[in-house]
Parts: sequence; structure tokens; C-alpha cells
Amino acid sequence: MKKRMVKKLVLAIDRDDDLGRKAGIKSPVIGREENIKAAVKLATVDPEDSDVNTIFGAIKVYDKLKRKGEDVEIATVCGDEKVGVISDSKISEQLDQLLKITGASSVVVVTDGSEDEFVLPLVSSRFKIDAVSRVVVKQSKTIESTYFMIKKMLSDPKIARITLVPIGIILLVYSIFSIARYPEWGSGAIALALGLYLILKAYGLETSIENYFSALKTALVEGRISFITYVLSVMLLVIGVVQGIGYASSVYELYPAAGFVVVIASFLYSSIWWIVGGGVSTAIGRALDLIIEKKGFRKYVTISALLISTGLIFWGSCAFVLSGYGILNIPAEVAFQYLIFSVFAAVLLAFVVIVPSVME
Repeated sequence: MKKRMVKKLVLAIDRDDDLGRKAGIKSPVIGREENIKAAVKLATVDPEDSDVNTIFGAIKVYDKLKRKGEDVEIATVCGDEKVGVISDSKISEQLDQLLKITGASSVVVVTDGSEDEFVLPLVSSRFKIDAVSRVVVKQSKTIESTYFMIKKMLSDPKIARITLVPIGIILLVYSIFSIARYPEWGSGAIALALGLYLILKAYGLETSIENYFSALKTALVEGRISFITYVLSVMLLVIGVVQGIGYASSVYELYPAAGFVVVIASFLYSSIWWIVGGGVSTAIGRALDLIIEKKGFRKYVTISALLISTGLIFWGSCAFVLSGYGILNIPAEVAFQYLIFSVFAAVLLAFVVIVPSVME
């Protein structure tokens, strides 16, 4: 390329290389006439491409500076369809070429939106940036920025977990209570769900949930028996939560003076075995996979026993609390016997399962 030394450069950026992919034009494109030809060719192939506006916008800036008598040149640089490291590397190479060809000390950058502006650090490392001009269709000034933000949220797992999960929780919980014809409970349930989410997030427990769904996906792809038990565990958990909420709400309606402890006890009493069943279902599915693979599975037997033991303790404790308030039609003495029996059975079950594995 022939050298043309100037003081300032008007730079149009096409980060995803629409000019090259659609119009077959090699970049960098230097000079007013060459850029006009490139823009017209791209507009002929794809008149809706925003990079057409970018190049013509750069030409407008170039003409304005030229009329003021400034020593200026115009150029368009393109990246690659694979936006990121590959495209930015290509843009860096072209910027180095422009620096050698024009010797410009400053630039006016012209882009068509937020995505192209990610390369500004590459430009500023080689030229002094005098101005940045964003060219968009007048009736749609915020559409591209909004689109790019949403696209980034959906494509970046970290951002998606932080931003989309709470929104999803709100919509899901509210829709469930609306379908169940309890919209007045929706706000309270949303607050409860978000509170649980924040607690899980604070203690890093969300990774366990991610691992669960990752295992579910792996079981489906690899055709494992555990896929069925994983799905079953989710359904049991949902049924348990719904039944627990229903029973707790009915208890609250019948006993409006009941305190927070009674409502929680009602929820656990009604849902605990569904929840335990979900956990045991997951453990059984994983154990079956290991049996088929001829690997050790005792750990999951122990987990199942511990879940059942925990369920016994919660069930006995909740039954004792609810009978004390007269909610369950069980004499206090019998409820106390339930509590003692459940604790004894839980300890015995845990002892029978855990001790042999420890002694091996």
C-alpha cells in the first residue's frame, strides 16, 4: 500500500467483518473513494447492515474535517466473524498497518454500537483518540445497545446466573401462585424464594444445584438409568413443596394466631417425606449407575439412610409441635412417643448403615 502521511485518521470499525464476509472486500480500506465503493457494495448485498451507516458516517466526518482544512485520511478496519480474540487480533494488525501507512497521531473513531467500541483500548494504544462517534438509525438509538446487553447476559454464564436467575425466580413463583389462584400469596412466596436464593448464593450452595442439573444432562446424553430417578426426584421435591405450602396455608387460615414456628412445622410435617423421597431417588439412581459400571456404590446407600434418618427426626419433631397446639388430633403422650420412636429409629438406622462401612 502507498504511504500517505497525515495528522489525523477517521477510523470506521467493523468488528465482525461484515464487509469481508458479505461484500468480499479486504481490509483495511483506505481513502474516501475506496470506502464509498465498499459501502455501496455492502449496501447492495445487504442494505440492512448497520456497517453501511458506519462507513457513510465516517465519510461524513471525514468531509467535515476536510472542509475545515485538516490533514485527514479515512480508513475502515474489519475483524472476524468469531468476535473476540480472533477478530481483535486482526484489527490490531490492521491498526499497525495504518500507523505505518498514514503516520497519523490521532483518530476519530466511528462505530455502529457497543460491540465495536470494545476495541477502543486497541485503538488508544496506538493513536490518540480525539472523538468517538456512534452511528445508529435515528428511530432506534437504544435498540442495538439493549440487544447487545441482553445478548451478553444470555451468553455469559456468570452474568446470566446473577441477573437472569432472580428474574426467573420471580416470574416462576408468581405464575405458580397465579395458576393456583392464590395471587395474594405471590409476593410473600417471591420474597421467600429470593431469600433462599441469596442464602444459597452467600454460602456457595448454588454450585450443588448446578452440579445436579449437570449430572441430569450427563445422564440423559449417556443414557443412564439415573436420568429417570433425577427427574423423579425433582417431581417429588415440587410435590412436597406445593403440598407443604398448601397444608401450612390451611393451618394458618384455621389458626390465624399460630406463630412462625407452627407454620414452618406444618410445612415440614406435610412435605418432609416427599423431599426425602426426592433425595433418596437421586441416591438410588446414582447407585444403580455404579452397579452397572461395577463400581462401589455403598456411599449412596449411606446417603439414603441418613436422609431417611433426618426425615424421621423432622417428622417426629413436627408432629410433637403440632399436637401440642392441638392442630393434630393426637394426644400429647402419643406425640411424645412418636418423637422418641423417630429419634431412636433414626439413630439406629444411621448406626446400622454407617458402622459397617467405617469398619471396612
